[in-house]
Amino acid sequence: MSNERRYEAVDRETLRVLKMQQADLERLQHNSDTQREQLNQMGQRLDKLKQRAKALAQAGGAELPTERHLPVGSQPAPSQRMQLDEVAQWEQLVQRANAEVGGTVGVDDLLTAFEVKKTEAEVQRIESDFARLTGMNAADQAFLTTATAIQLTRWMMMPRLVGAIGKTARLLALLSPATMGLLTRQGADGANAALTDEVNKAFQEEAGWSGEAASQASRSWEDILRDGSSLNDRPFSNDALNWLFGVVNNLTGTRTMGDFTTVNATTGEAVKTAGIFADAFRSIKEDWLRLPAAVYAQFARDKAAAGESTDPLEPLAETFSPEMLSDLYTSQFTQLTAIQELTIVGQQAAVPLVINMAVGLLHGFLYDPAKDGSREFYDARTRKILIYSNALATASNLSITAASQNWAKLDVGGLIVSGLRIAQDTAYIASLKDKFIARQMDKALEAELRHIDSHFINLPANQ
Repeated sequence: MSNERRYEAVDRETLRVLKMQQADLERLQHNSDTQREQLNQMGQRLDKLKQRAKALAQAGGAELPTERHLPVGSQPAPSQRMQLDEVAQWEQLVQRANAEVGGTVGVDDLLTAFEVKKTEAEVQRIESDFARLTGMNAADQAFLTTATAIQLTRWMMMPRLVGAIGKTARLLALLSPATMGLLTRQGADGANAALTDEVNKAFQEEAGWSGEAASQASRSWEDILRDGSSLNDRPFSNDALNWLFGVVNNLTGTRTMGDFTTVNATTGEAVKTAGIFADAFRSIKEDWLRLPAAVYAQFARDKAAAGESTDPLEPLAETFSPEMLSDLYTSQFTQLTAIQELTIVGQQAAVPLVINMAVGLLHGFLYDPAKDGSREFYDARTRKILIYSNALATASNLSITAASQNWAKLDVGGLIVSGLRIAQDTAYIASLKDKFIARQMDKALEAELRHIDSHFINLPANQ
């Protein structure tokens, strides 16, 4: 089985040299065992000679001289360390191995049954350690419930926000499920292009996704932190809705009531509820720190509402450290800025994308180094939460849409974002696992190198 593996040229050379070294060690062991046996036999013969000499001396009335042995340590022990220049050059070892070792050599050819079992046990230990470090604990599982509720609320509330979208629904009905993914102008052609433009225009008109801002989309992160923390009302009985609209209201300077009506928080002027989502996207794209500020304000507000003490809202530069705004958030922000047009799919994709960003940030605020260990493993748990919550929400949307055969309910943007999350987060976790295994192997290698170094007396100073 070992020979079925694919090895690079340097790997084949290394394995061949190791096989040669294994043969050398076996010969040395054999010679050592032979010499030891010969010495034992000599010792036995010497004892017999001593016994015979003693018997002869007693029979003849003679007295044997007292045995005298050199004191132990009287001669300096030979050095167990060698000069570094006594080691053959690698090219010489490869040349000799090619001449002495035939056939293809694999890793398994170098291991004994005991070593194979020991290696398998070590692999299982590393796997177990990684699973423990990246596995979701009870707090993560509870957070997953909240994250999934927010994801489900996201697509279930859209009909309530848009209302009776008669024209859009009729136009969507003309598109088969197979063409739902073409609801962007760039992805359509021919007859679909004109229909796509009409669908997007109708949706934007009916849902309030106009090109003009509906509220205060240019609020700074300082304003968001200051004003967001002062709002203590919870208009919805659903915690997920309170979270979702709380973050959006923080970003846009609005207040959404329990009946889904929205007003400007400063002037009291009514604004379209669906329109504040477009404003929120524009605001986040203008300044990537506004969403962390909005999520933090909502986080602090919820803790205060629950009677828990909260730290004062510090300047954002101190509150949001680079560790808080991880690579996950920055990559999501890049994806959000890539959404240029407010098409129906663009809106549908932006909503779950922003929600994922908010969920990731919120889970990041709960990070405690003392309890959660390394941040990279905590981020892996965050990504697992995003994978599971997106998958559950998408599966729910697909099953309800398929059962009702009402394809206007299909959350195309959510499908796109869920697919991205699965692909990106599983790749991240796989890469993290590879790095973790490499670090574990490096530790073992460093120990072996230190052991090898102990056999030399003239190592370079930098070693």
